Amino acid sequence: MNNDQIFKDRARVLDEDLAGRASTAGADALLAEIVSLERTPARRRLLPSPRRALLGVAAVAVLAGAIVVGPSLFGASEQVYASQAVTIDRVGGEYAFYFTEGHPDPAELKKAFHQVGLDNLTVSLVPVPSRMPAGSVFGFEKSDPDARATFAGDSCPERVEDCITAFRVTADIKGPAKVSLGRPAKPGEKYAFPADASWPGEALAGVNLQGRSAAQAADVVREHRLKVAYELDWPLPNDEKGTRFEKDVPASRIDPDWQVARAESYNDGVIVLHVVPGPAATPPSGF
Repeated sequence: MNNDQIFKDRARVLDEDLAGRASTAGADALLAEIVSLERTPARRRLLPSPRRALLGVAAVAVLAGAIVVGPSLFGASEQVYASQAVTIDRVGGEYAFYFTEGHPDPAELKKAFHQVGLDNLTVSLVPVPSRMPAGSVFGFEKSDPDARATFAGDSCPERVEDCITAFRVTADIKGPAKVSLGRPAKPGEKYAFPADASWPGEALAGVNLQGRSAAQAADVVREHRLKVAYELDWPLPNDEKGTRFEKDVPASRIDPDWQVARAESYNDGVIVLHVVPGPAATPPSGF
């Protein structure tokens, strides 16, 4: 997966651009019109009027002493598709996708992508712990070397009501492309990626098992009516820095005195104890 970042172009009016310019009668009239505009309540899935947005920028310029309108102002966001599951905006050379359902109907998504000419784009929304940083689970696979995609969930609620996650992607992608995007898991839904079991809201919230023996940690897990699973955290060979993880290790191979490095949860009633093998232990053949 390649994670690519897209930098947003922003039009700016510099002080030196305004030096020596005075407000004109037309500018003053425009400012008066702006001030007299009535405020209207925000509506679901509707973006601000391009004219209203343009007048707002113009007002700032008038107050500074002149009106300066750059070409980029005319490339503002424009809603091009909206359904119960997804809303799509055109933002310059990109499409912005805002999701309001965690399990959108694939047929509905296909219809949405076809509507904007992205028939070769697929999106996978995967459940992740709500405490994970926004955008920490984001992947982009593509065959087009010029295609770009970026997480846009930070602006999600500001753009579309009930939005749960969002991303932007190059509008003229050539060839197949796939976006993997994390979204908050529903209560009781199994995570695609593990969470620290001691995080608030998790199965062992506030309980720190790090440094305890495997036997002690297992007892604590069972006291909370949860199941125990084990992984062994082996050091890399040849004194290299790092760790390799052996998963699904049976309890019979765990020394009760080995220490626990951390405890993880997939929100499925099982706590995975990461155990550090003792100095005399050796990894299994072929591992």
